Amino acid sequence: MAFLGISEDLFDSGVALCDGHKVLFASNEERYTRRKNEGGFPYRALDALLTATGVGPSDIECICVSGLMTPPLPVRMFPGSHRWLFEARRAKKESFLRGFLDDLTFLLPISHTSEKSLMRRATMPFLASVTRRTLPRSLRKIPIRFVDHHEGHAFGAWRMSGFQEALCVTADGMGDGLSMTVWQARADERGVGMQRLWTASSRDSLGLFYQVLTDAFGFLSCRDEGKLTGLAAHGDPARVHEPWPFRFDDGKLMYSGPVGQRGVEWARKTLMARYTREDVAAWAQAILEHFVVDLCRRWLRETGLTKLAVAGGVVANVKLNQRLHEMDEVESLFVYPNMGDGGLAHGAICATDRRAPERVQDVFFGDEFSDAAIEAAIRNANFPFEHCDDIAERIADALVEGRLVARFAGKMEWGPRALGNRSVLARTTDRAIVDRLNRLLKRSDFMPFAPAILDEDGDQYAIGADAARHASEFMTVCFDCTDRMRREHPAVVHIDGTARAQLVREASNPAFHRILSAFKRRTGCGVLLNTSFNIHEEPIICTPEEALAAFRNARLDYLAIGDFLVNIDT
Repeated sequence: MAFLGISEDLFDSGVALCDGHKVLFASNEERYTRRKNEGGFPYRALDALLTATGVGPSDIECICVSGLMTPPLPVRMFPGSHRWLFEARRAKKESFLRGFLDDLTFLLPISHTSEKSLMRRATMPFLASVTRRTLPRSLRKIPIRFVDHHEGHAFGAWRMSGFQEALCVTADGMGDGLSMTVWQARADERGVGMQRLWTASSRDSLGLFYQVLTDAFGFLSCRDEGKLTGLAAHGDPARVHEPWPFRFDDGKLMYSGPVGQRGVEWARKTLMARYTREDVAAWAQAILEHFVVDLCRRWLRETGLTKLAVAGGVVANVKLNQRLHEMDEVESLFVYPNMGDGGLAHGAICATDRRAPERVQDVFFGDEFSDAAIEAAIRNANFPFEHCDDIAERIADALVEGRLVARFAGKMEWGPRALGNRSVLARTTDRAIVDRLNRLLKRSDFMPFAPAILDEDGDQYAIGADAARHASEFMTVCFDCTDRMRREHPAVVHIDGTARAQLVREASNPAFHRILSAFKRRTGCGVLLNTSFNIHEEPIICTPEEALAAFRNARLDYLAIGDFLVNIDT
């Protein structure tokens, strides 16, 4: 019997299907609507899941739904409102509507309810019937269980970490009234369980603070927070002479600044008008690292635990994760690969079936296409192509020549990082490649590119990799670079001397490992630039047709799609 997970959050909704310890399918709505971080009920993702797996109602034991009050019941009652809310929040311009939505989100009690609140108790009896109205008719009689937002984050991270005992920390903007939680997790002969030790209110949110600054910078909140992380390396927090808006008060995290549009106005008038955006970003990064590291250190020492599993949108911040795995108290760090709300469908399953943790080998859980489907797509797009008996060798040859190669192969990655199956690959020895890629892919020039490295060679390029070796397989942490890395691979070393390295194991992705190995035989190093394969401002590609369109749009040199090679110049 399988468990079906559904997250209909306002941002990055998705689905997952698990059969015992195995993830049969997991994907997010954005891959099908082609709008990054798409929220609302994941109709298209659910259709893709049912088509890919062939699972029927009789095969599903339980539907596990993320969120008790997130999204609120009125939004769930009218699924079409998701799109309206998503589009309103995505608008860059300030408006009455944006301000009104901010007031609804941040000021009304519905966003900040506790487990014991009357509003939550009154809402819970209606959740199942409302969700059943949204489900396909064939699934409406299956039992439904709802899982708290942060419980889903925590259980998802712990399950995939493989840690039998761990401290689990979640941090995001807000979900079911909270913004951070700390859990003690243990699996032994007595059973599998988690005890929640500490919480921070959604009113005192580091994630919402980052959203405010993201909007103030002119970026899109709930999508572009990573751009602040990239900018931070170019700035100096000491040059910002403003009091921190957070403090710990008797162990409780407290925020004293405004949120929503009021917060954006405050940031522009108080911060942006006085300091460079690079220094403000560095100041915000310093605040985030200070409070999260301090919190983790305190609870690791109190519990005596040495393994740390983290989840939530805040831990998409790879520089923060570097600070965590470098802590003396941390023997091993695991970052949930789909750390934001996109991972909650799987997390809801984990919180429901409560199986013992098992180290995840890979996260290639999405759509896969046959050679016949790929060949038909190429012919329909009117591209000349050739079939390759050994595509890895051909890719390596092209990369040695300095060509840009897009790769579309196998199952689609789950989560925000392209891990080789939906990637653009390039050499790393010349920084000129950075300018070319930024121009072709329309990327921000201050954002670093990441390297993919053969796992067996990882210690030659990344300092202190052991504490986050598993996490690095999913490109979720930064490392300080060795002298050799800085000298030989400048295209993937950030201005601060770090890299968000992906260590590639043969057991996890043998096809990508073969490409790196073939490149190493030719050049003496198994390091390549790996960035996501997508059209600017869109999610990672899903289908062969999208791969061909993105390839044509970006004017890359080669597309390795399945076992076929397409050359843009042919």
